[in-house]
Amino acid sequence: MSQPTSAALPWLDSAGPTPALRLFCFPHAGGGAATFRPWISGGSGDDDRARVRICPVRAPGRETRWAEPALDRVTDLADDFLRVATPLLTTPFALLGNSLGSLVAFEVARRLHDGGLPSPAHLVVAGSAAPGADAGRIRLSGCSDQELVGELQRLYGGFPDAILHDPDFLQPFLPTLRGDIAAVESYRPGPEPVLGCPVTALVGATDTGVPVKEVDGWRRWTAGPFARRVLPGGHFAVLDHRELVLGILDAAAPVMHT
Repeated sequence: MSQPTSAALPWLDSAGPTPALRLFCFPHAGGGAATFRPWISGGSGDDDRARVRICPVRAPGRETRWAEPALDRVTDLADDFLRVATPLLTTPFALLGNSLGSLVAFEVARRLHDGGLPSPAHLVVAGSAAPGADAGRIRLSGCSDQELVGELQRLYGGFPDAILHDPDFLQPFLPTLRGDIAAVESYRPGPEPVLGCPVTALVGATDTGVPVKEVDGWRRWTAGPFARRVLPGGHFAVLDHRELVLGILDAAAPVMHT
């Protein structure tokens, strides 16, 4: 398993006062920290940044961690994050995941619970059926490169045409993408622990890969409050709804107002 570096979580050495809450953001399969870069620059000013610090997670095999082997298990991705980020979890934090990132964020929360460590103030999962709900779906890991990319584009979209039709770009990127796909397909969480934190499941109204009804299964994974929100848009709808997510966290975490 690869060893994390300070480049993995670049906010570790960022200056400034401790925010009221850190929001750790776990991206979709094939995605990196850059997915949430607009959320960092899209705030309303210094007060907004002091209230919530957006902390995009960078896993091995992408961006500044390109030289590290990609991981292909959700549990390993969760452990990779926790080895570096645990010292930051003594102050209030929340977890947000999109697609694969939802499973990783969920597994992080379970590991914190098992270890008697601080729990997130909120878990927000987007574009993801509940853990185990998609066990019977078609497996993409056995597809050829062309079939894999075509099926992902059909189900979820997100590949710009310039990238989709550029083999020179796609080929170096495919091992990381395949590792992420394998992580989703192999994840089978045990029945315990059930979380105690609030869970909000977000889903795009036109997400063809994750039907709206399939996110309701997240309810069984927490003893705390559960809510489902349907957003306009498709599989990546959450990326256009930064302020909605921050509003959800505001409502659930009064500490942020002090």
